[in-house]
This record gives sequence, structure tokens and C-alpha cells, in this order.
Amino acid sequence: MLYVDWLGLHINVYAQIVGFVGMIVLVWSYQLKKTGFLALSSAAMAIFLAESCILAADSDTFTGIVLNAAAIVRNLLMLFCLKKLRRELPVWAAACLLAAAWAACAWKLGAWYTWLPPVLQTVYTLCSVSKRYTVLKTGALILESGNLVYNASVGAYIGVFRQIILVIGVIAGLIGHLRARRKERSCDPSGAECVRTDIKQV
Repeated sequence: MLYVDWLGLHINVYAQIVGFVGMIVLVWSYQLKKTGFLALSSAAMAIFLAESCILAADSDTFTGIVLNAAAIVRNLLMLFCLKKLRRELPVWAAACLLAAAWAACAWKLGAWYTWLPPVLQTVYTLCSVSKRYTVLKTGALILESGNLVYNASVGAYIGVFRQIILVIGVIAGLIGHLRARRKERSCDPSGAECVRTDIKQV
């Protein structure tokens, strides 16, 4: 492993490179329609899973590994349901996935901030069963904002910087999505009728 000491921080260079790549992929995914988002965010979660595995040599990243793995499974299930079954992720599937994730990492929970990652993933997963892409994007904003609080609480200042970029990325994607929906609801050029195509972003 390659390490650098900077501003009192002992930095695992390889892990940070992997993490920044994952951040870029995730920011990109937040700008896409729903199926593109699910596919690309799954890739981002796989990259973050690799980062957590690299960091496991230096710190306890078990919870991060479990939650990233659960996020990959959730996103792929959502993608399968949308593409093959033409429906959203069933509530029972989301509940089973959350139960498994909580059972795996519950024994690692202690201080209040250790509860943040699983609680935030729970909120986001519950948002994922909605038919409205806006709800999922709102859940992503809650998730990334909460992760910003978590990183600040544990003194992970590089993580704070990354989360700020991710929050900005989610907000930009949400604004773009809302503008697209507003345009879909606008009246047609002839003015004969007002078209409202309440389309799910798939």
C-alpha cells in the first residue's frame, strides 16, 4: 500500500484514487434517467466496495462493505424489475434486503454516528419502491447529505469533500429531472390542449 501524510492525515493513496473514481461515476449517474442511473450507480457501488476492501487493512470497514454490497443487489434488482417485469422493486424484496443488511452489521453499531449509514440506506431503499423517480432522487439527496454528516462526525475530511461534490451532483440531477417533468407537462405549441405526460424516468 502507498501512504501519504498530509495535514495530520494518514492517507491510503490507492483507496482515495478508487474512491474518487467512484465519486465521479456516481455524480454522473445522478444526471441520468432511471435505468441509466441504476446501471451506473451499481458500478459506482462496486467501486466503493473495492475502496472499502482496500481500507479494511487500516480500519474497520465491515459496515461499509455490507451496505455497498446490499446497494449493488438492490440496484440490480430494481433494474431487473424495471426492464424485465415492468414494475418497481416489490416492498417485500426491499424489506428482505434491509433485514439481511441490518442483521449483518447490527453487531457493529455503537456510537450514534455508526447508526447513520444503515439508517440512511434504509430510507433510500424505502424510497426505491416508489414509482416516482423524484422520490428516489429525494432519497438520494437524504442519503448523500446524511453521509456528509457521518464523514464530518468521524473526522473523514476527504470524505466530507467528496460528499459535498455528491450532494451538489444530486441537487443538479434533481433540478434537471424536475425541469424535464415541467416541460413534459407544458402546453403543446398549438395551444389546443395541455399535454401532461406523467412519465416515469425509465
